[in-house]
Amino acid sequence: MTETLTVPPQQATASDPTVGFRRRAAAIALPLAFAFQLVCNGIYAWVSTSSGLSDTESTAEMLKMYGAFPSQVLACTLLAQIGCLLAVLGLPTALRVLRPVKPRLALWAVTLMVLGYICYFGVSFSNYDTVALATGHVDAAVALAASPSQTWGLAFFLLFVLGNLGGTLLLGLAVMLGGRRAGLPRWAGILILGWPVGHIVNIAGGGEWFAVAGDVLEVIGLTLVAAAALRLPNEVWAGRG
Repeated sequence: MTETLTVPPQQATASDPTVGFRRRAAAIALPLAFAFQLVCNGIYAWVSTSSGLSDTESTAEMLKMYGAFPSQVLACTLLAQIGCLLAVLGLPTALRVLRPVKPRLALWAVTLMVLGYICYFGVSFSNYDTVALATGHVDAAVALAASPSQTWGLAFFLLFVLGNLGGTLLLGLAVMLGGRRAGLPRWAGILILGWPVGHIVNIAGGGEWFAVAGDVLEVIGLTLVAAAALRLPNEVWAGRG
């Protein structure tokens, strides 16, 4: 017969003096990650609307855009990647806040978002080479269109889309349905839903600034989730695993 030993939260926090630091760091990283994405999206929206160019229409148009605005594209890429790294650190914060009230929904949401932004970190790396090709005065459209990344990397791009839109949708629903019991206003979940809604409106032809507006709402909603995490006692945080 085996005996399972459990360590009380109070004992766990006493033996680990980093609990408070980890709780605060993760909570701060949550909205900060998406604030970096917001700045990235804002720069991209300005470039796209002022030039009439997009990187989603054709390879030739993407190269034209990247060649005309290389510094802005590189800044967007770097900001997005920093945001991805912070998202991996910060998103488990939402899981701990929501675990007592919506454990399964929060787990699906956070898992999809973490996987999605890990994929986005890798997908965005191609921008550095694309900028080099766009500014190198070579005919790279055909080569890029035939790149193996168009097929081999498709699964990772699709997982990013699923985590970026589907995961955020699930997280917003989790906050809406269980937020009140977790010390969050229900409208915090509505704010988080602003990102998938704004992004879909953009894709449907509404314009890049709808995505930016949705991103602003998401950052505010996630700030409220972070504030709930900062209010948790260290022993409660540790007890939620």
